[in-house]
Amino acid sequence: MEIDYEDIRYLDNPNIIDIREHYLYERGHLKGSKNISLRVLRTMPEKYLSIDETYYLICETGFTSRRLSSILNDKGYHTYSIKNGYEKIS
Repeated sequence: MEIDYEDIRYLDNPNIIDIREHYLYERGHLKGSKNISLRVLRTMPEKYLSIDETYYLICETGFTSRRLSSILNDKGYHTYSIKNGYEKIS
């Protein structure tokens, strides 16, 4: 599932997870986002996510976060991919 950043921008404390590598996150990221790399989140989602929460995933272009969102949703998590990724928001 995808969502526009504008649709979550004014939510009170949305759970935004930036799945880019740490060096890209350090160059710039959404305020309040957490950095958990794709590799880590894909292999150990239970360590970082709760089935009862909603998460908004972001990557550089939106492609990778869309794929990961689908995988996590199939496992029972509730996630959205932020359309077009960080490069379009920044």
